[in-house]
Amino acid sequence: MVCDKLVNNNNSDWHSSQAESDDCRRIASVRLANSSLIFLIISIFMLFAPKAIGAERLSFNFSPFGQFYIKVDDLEAFATEGEISSELAYYLNRMPPKQVARLPELLSTPLELHPLSIAKFSNSTIGKAVIKNFGKGIRVDNNRNGFFALRGAIIAAVFEREGLTVMNFLHQFPSKTIYVDLQVLEQYVEHGNILFEDREAIDQAFFLLKTKTFNHTYESESTELSKPQTQGKFIWNQLTLTYKNPRRRKVGHFDLYLPEVEQPTPLIVISHGLASNRQTFAYLGKHLASHGFAVAVIEHDDISLNKFDGFLSGLERFPEPNNLIDQPLDVKYVLDKLEQESKTNPLLLDKINFQQVGLIGQSFGGYASLALAGGRLIADEIPTKCQKDNYQDVLLDLSSLAQCTVSEIASHQDQLRDPRIKAVIAINPLGKIFGKAGISKIKIPTMLVSGTHDLITPPVAEQIQPFTWLEEIDKYLVLVKPGTHFSFLQEGLGVLPVPKNVVGPSPTSAYPALKGLSTAFFKTHIAQQPEYQIYLQGDRWSELINNDFQLSIIRSLTQNQLEEIIKRQLAD
Repeated sequence: MVCDKLVNNNNSDWHSSQAESDDCRRIASVRLANSSLIFLIISIFMLFAPKAIGAERLSFNFSPFGQFYIKVDDLEAFATEGEISSELAYYLNRMPPKQVARLPELLSTPLELHPLSIAKFSNSTIGKAVIKNFGKGIRVDNNRNGFFALRGAIIAAVFEREGLTVMNFLHQFPSKTIYVDLQVLEQYVEHGNILFEDREAIDQAFFLLKTKTFNHTYESESTELSKPQTQGKFIWNQLTLTYKNPRRRKVGHFDLYLPEVEQPTPLIVISHGLASNRQTFAYLGKHLASHGFAVAVIEHDDISLNKFDGFLSGLERFPEPNNLIDQPLDVKYVLDKLEQESKTNPLLLDKINFQQVGLIGQSFGGYASLALAGGRLIADEIPTKCQKDNYQDVLLDLSSLAQCTVSEIASHQDQLRDPRIKAVIAINPLGKIFGKAGISKIKIPTMLVSGTHDLITPPVAEQIQPFTWLEEIDKYLVLVKPGTHFSFLQEGLGVLPVPKNVVGPSPTSAYPALKGLSTAFFKTHIAQQPEYQIYLQGDRWSELINNDFQLSIIRSLTQNQLEEIIKRQLAD
């Protein structure tokens, strides 16, 4: 249904932020466990918030010293009464005191999610992959993956009166002995270490990257140019429209912000990430409209805020990997709908120039932006770690997890690139998923925006390294320090309980940067106003943002340069 009512607006700003994903909790838990393998074993269970039936002991092998055991009864006595048996004391005495003090809380604190949400996640494609990956290190015997026992114990424990806790998981585990493979768990720790070491290295190398790789100069600023970070001169109107992706069950909606201009205007499409909606980037859509762009802000129903709210309430299933195909297609069908409306709807007649289309996406929407720009999921390059049960190092790597769950879809996908799209901005995207061969297919101007403190899509693996793979000349890497996965989202909009230290500084402090960068980028590469290139220089933004954030704009970086920078910083 098309809402024909045009809503006149005074261009007042909407500020945007949201909360996303328990994945950051998993990453934080792995890092905490780094100092002790014993503590790691306990913390790994906490990631699933466990409670199991029948398990009497945890068994692990310290080669060459042999097999060691921890009794479940000893753990329970410690968690409930603070009693420490002589056997448990042997292990606790080898742990840092702070970790010992936290253990009772870890063992007995329930995961506060609806039981049906956890049950549905454990039966989703992604949930199965995660549990199977854990099952490599947590087994029912020395040689058998613990997938079925893990999933059964999780589901049984979550419906217990006390909820899903470590102790409840142990009491529900359908085997007297839980065999823990320390070598597998060490791989997870090592993988987590790499993520955090890379992040700290890039944090330290922030200004080195800026001075080492940004060497473009442009003419001096014209006094006639409007400041791209401030509100523009155009009045705009809002129209809500629907679109239909035939692969989805429901009709989707999008908001169109249409400036009052005399000639057809360039179009910018905005695609949100998980647990977001049309309001998440409404502030950005309104800003771009004030600078003369038509802006379509899409709502992707299957990953929307309402969908996740339903999932957390046990009413909806967890999103499936087919969204890797469906979300880019949503953008295509929105463009198709707008082209159709531009021919039949008097309100849109000759208002949009479909030869000048840009795209902005954040997180999962950032992936969709790169796919529509020409990035390919190349089935032949899906890693061997995804084959059969040979999962390896994918728990903290969302791109690898996505690759493992989408391999069948990727092998049958149609090309997602849309030739109508002439330039893209991908904010916190899953970039590694394409691989070097896939992302090098992008041949249009591309900007990657990366938060140096992003725990959901880590900057080195997901944005900085993929930037080195891009062969397009007009490419930009924007490092936002100390940006996180939530730095550009609307505050107070999310349904996920994300800690403040993971959200980072108030996103409102980062809005001017995204407003200014996106306006200058699309003025330059979509509206064909190259004089705005001056605002895409790194030193232009050094004084724009307050003390909460700093920016570095990089135009060229090779894989060798990146490796050298990381190596040098880690050695210091």
